[in-house]
Amino acid sequence: MLAVPTKRTQRVSWTPYLRKYISNGYAEHPDLYTDDFRVLDELRNDCIYMDSSEKALNRLIKYYAQLTFLSSKFPIDVCLSGWGRISLAAGTQARFW
Repeated sequence: MLAVPTKRTQRVSWTPYLRKYISNGYAEHPDLYTDDFRVLDELRNDCIYMDSSEKALNRLIKYYAQLTFLSSKFPIDVCLSGWGRISLAAGTQARFW
């Protein structure tokens, strides 16, 4: 049987980039969303080291749902410094490099 290595990623925080966009593009202060940022970052980081279980799958689905929601509120491409452009458009593949 052929062994295929799994994809790897690093921890990334959405918080500084979303805070900056909200402070520049909306009339609301980004501190109003501190808890939401924390939850989004936790979901992202939980998805990095997942086991094969129903609970892990539910977390992954929840993270995907949050990304889909974000794509309706923020620009299609969000630039995370050092990571290239990440597309939030539904049905597209994110590129991390």
